[in-house]
Amino acid sequence: MSPEQGLSRYLTEIRKFPMLTKDEEFMLAKRWSEHQDAESAHRLVTSHLRLVAKIAMGYRGYGLPIGEVISEGNVGLMQAVKKFDPDKGFRLATYAMWWIRASIQEYILRSWSLV
Repeated sequence: MSPEQGLSRYLTEIRKFPMLTKDEEFMLAKRWSEHQDAESAHRLVTSHLRLVAKIAMGYRGYGLPIGEVISEGNVGLMQAVKKFDPDKGFRLATYAMWWIRASIQEYILRSWSLV
């Protein structure tokens, strides 16, 4: 399977995870923050994988493998889920965007060369 086919398949697969309503997201985030419920964290992460892919596509011009950029964005998403406080009143996507971008930009700085 070529990298393009792998990426295409990944993008198709992540569309299968349902988006969460505000109430579902709040309940899962509370369960994660209070009880470290792994299933809740998993659902929070998988429901936001499309966001990571969308943000990562904006970094295609750096000449790095887009699959690697998405992977780094996923690391940022997991950090966001870990640190998210649902009682602040914001949605996870709003909070996670910062973590996703920070992880991707850090990866680019570590990997990108001018040569």
